Amino acid sequence: MSTKICSLQTPDHLKVNLISFAYNITSNPRFSWWNHSQNNGSYQTAFQIVISHRLRDIKNQTYLFDSNWIYSTNNTSIVLNNLNDKLIAGELYYWKVRIKDNLGNTSVFSEPEKFICQAPLKEEPFHGIWSPASAHTGKSLPNLGNVVFFRSPKIKFDLKQIDSAIITAFSRGSEPQFIQGFDIYMNEKSVGVGSARPQPNYHNYNKTAVFYNDYDVTDFLNTGDNVISVIAGGTSKRRSLWLKLTLYLLDGTKKDVCITDNTWKALDASSAFGDFGSKARTLYFEMVLENIDMQYYPQKWNTVTFDDSKWTPAWINPDLMLNEEELLVPFDSENSLRIKIDEPAKKITKLAEQNYLIDLGKEIIGSLKVNIVSSKDQRFNVLLGEQKSSDGHVRHHLACGPDYIENWTLVKGVNQFSTFQVKNFRYIELVGFQGELNLNSISAWAIQQPFNDAESCFESDNDLLNREYELSKYTIKATNQDLFVDSQARERRPYEGDLLVNAQTSYAVSSHYSLSRHSIDYLIDNPTWPEDYKLFIVEMAWLDYLYTGDFELLNKRYDDLKIKFNRGKNSDSFDGASNDFKGNLRNTKGADNFDSKVGLVTNNGLIDWPIPERDGFIEGTYNTPFNAIYYGTYLIMGKIAHLTHHEKDEEFFIERAHSIKKQLINRLYDEKTGTFFDSLNADLTINKHSSHHSSAYALCYGVYKNQDMADKLSKFVANDGKFVGSIYFIYFILKGLIDCNHADQAITLLTSQENTKDAKTFAAILDNLEATIAPEAWSNHYKPNMTLSHPWGATPGLTIVQGIFGINPLSAGFDKFTIKVRPGKLQKLKVTTPSPKGLIKIDYCHLTPEKVELTVTIPMNSQAVVEIPNQANQILLDKHPITTNTFELKSGKYTISYNQPQPV
Repeated sequence: MSTKICSLQTPDHLKVNLISFAYNITSNPRFSWWNHSQNNGSYQTAFQIVISHRLRDIKNQTYLFDSNWIYSTNNTSIVLNNLNDKLIAGELYYWKVRIKDNLGNTSVFSEPEKFICQAPLKEEPFHGIWSPASAHTGKSLPNLGNVVFFRSPKIKFDLKQIDSAIITAFSRGSEPQFIQGFDIYMNEKSVGVGSARPQPNYHNYNKTAVFYNDYDVTDFLNTGDNVISVIAGGTSKRRSLWLKLTLYLLDGTKKDVCITDNTWKALDASSAFGDFGSKARTLYFEMVLENIDMQYYPQKWNTVTFDDSKWTPAWINPDLMLNEEELLVPFDSENSLRIKIDEPAKKITKLAEQNYLIDLGKEIIGSLKVNIVSSKDQRFNVLLGEQKSSDGHVRHHLACGPDYIENWTLVKGVNQFSTFQVKNFRYIELVGFQGELNLNSISAWAIQQPFNDAESCFESDNDLLNREYELSKYTIKATNQDLFVDSQARERRPYEGDLLVNAQTSYAVSSHYSLSRHSIDYLIDNPTWPEDYKLFIVEMAWLDYLYTGDFELLNKRYDDLKIKFNRGKNSDSFDGASNDFKGNLRNTKGADNFDSKVGLVTNNGLIDWPIPERDGFIEGTYNTPFNAIYYGTYLIMGKIAHLTHHEKDEEFFIERAHSIKKQLINRLYDEKTGTFFDSLNADLTINKHSSHHSSAYALCYGVYKNQDMADKLSKFVANDGKFVGSIYFIYFILKGLIDCNHADQAITLLTSQENTKDAKTFAAILDNLEATIAPEAWSNHYKPNMTLSHPWGATPGLTIVQGIFGINPLSAGFDKFTIKVRPGKLQKLKVTTPSPKGLIKIDYCHLTPEKVELTVTIPMNSQAVVEIPNQANQILLDKHPITTNTFELKSGKYTISYNQPQPV
């Protein structure tokens, strides 16, 4: 007797509003999940979502809401009719889903996941706690209050009555550092980092969103005594912490069992961290140095059994945590976590007597977790940095500004502690340390959002390209905190141009789309100074829709996106970068800069950074790069207008785009050289200089009449296999080359083996700079104040996936996507990349010089349009002949083989 095995597998990867554990639900939660089947051509025909108050209810099939079978092929951004009436603000729910497919199969229900409906928090006005101001005694340092340890009273639980335990928390005072302000522990276990930085001009109102974070600590509870511990930082007068623990009980009720007040204990950490007022500084922020003194550091302070009887009761700050211009809002991305990292490449080198160098193997963003057994009381210097100096010692005064030089005092015996301030570093040097170190003595204590390494990978027969992919992937993994920023080392601020690379490389390596969404939303409200960057946020909003299948952002922010195109000079304009500029750049209505008489827009964008990287670009009144970006972005805005039913706007945007393209070609394209001139002056005279940037932007955004024109532009832009411009600008070079059928030239640029000092190659970045996160510039020569932790340099990751493999969405949510492998001279390459529908896998291999085999795996509920070279012949699909070079495949795994004649 045989048992039939259902080929339809359990749905997984459940998310609400793009988040694994969503607590920002107000109405119409949007559900998404992945489907899986062992059968080719399988797709979902119906789904059923059930929702319950408690975990045991959903397991016992006691449902608050049952959608019943809904006949739909969609599994992204699902909104359920009649659900809002069932949901209560502040309540916790569980949900799960099962599906039917077109082959008559029904899956089992998924594992349940939680979400919380947002409710206005009751404790208003909010007053947070901090350490009381008090005189120091003995040899301790003055109590500056910049960093504080907190412990809750001990709490006893009857675990048999508890379904879930959720900590809600936010803090103030760390805003001057542009960083999250606290680490939370539950019974010694790290819970997470928070609260996410505020968002000024929230949704273009005169309000600042102050975010709170919710943390699920259910699995961290003990039978018996429990303690919540927090280390928090703040340098402004508003510094304060507010936290509560809410228990959702099995009987369907909930209760708050622990709220910050003066029953909490506090310890000013000034002596523990040696804080006497000295700071590590950049032009943009300053942070406390951490001169650890273990004579005062409370070892095991976050354990249940720690004796806090000598700590003082927490002080309640009488100032309100929220003023009339601020709103308390749930964070709409994943919580940041503290992660202990010990890379396989980590090593310790003894440079001299009492002088040790620790190479973590990769740069991290975060702090240190230390466990050193010292044979004596001792004091020594600690140097941290992104780079080493030419003499092999740590370059502790970072090129970008801060000086990571500190002093640690250890006691005889065990010294266990964690540092707190967020730094960017790979190398640690101990000067004057007496004793022995092992690989577990000092570990990275990184801050990252959750990241699943198994969701993405790449391998080819070119080792350099493999390393570039890993550089890009790790860059995203290491830099995804509460907002995509330029670098946590210097500015800690988001930029639209940076996000163009950050987000798209993130799409290529991770299925977490919420941080990109949050960063887009933040930058819509808080644009930066380059005028072209304001257009990039329109492009990113459209890509967010394509990659998530969720048009919530486009619907809500349509009017705010529309005014991004008004880049004319007026009283709201801000010209250029200025160290003196301290205000916020609002998303104002601006002035229309389209000159109808000329058919082009005025004004200019960043072009490239720093300025010497602009290849001699000559600015005029009508500038080619700026107009090229306008052309491409007007077309995108036309699509957004169509989607959101703004028909008149759609016509307007398309007409503008066509006018700009026509006039750019007519007025600024040089037929003789096959390049674009840089600009027109106000009198319409041409600045007859052809920077690579002008032609590269035109190529990237499709400003050409035909393939012949694109070929000429490509030849110039490819520059005989040598990059021109900055590491940021290569995004536009590579995208332009690949989109106009010159991927081979893009691959040649990426795989240049020249690794000499200051070469503009990734070989030099990896071999000479020894970067493990994408750097801000090719080397210190091109930007002396560069960081080695700047995601705008992570273009290879997105280029490999979107460009070389040609994996791009044709419709929102990857209902349909392209596969167009353009390997250049590569013989073997394979990739796994996530999508909203699941993992996409491609394996390309030359079996002989002419015979190619291509294996593709398409996730359920998705279709791929596969395009193979025009010159290919003898095409077989799963060993069956086909007569077309472009064909559609439904979900499943397929093998395609064909002959590809070699060029003579």
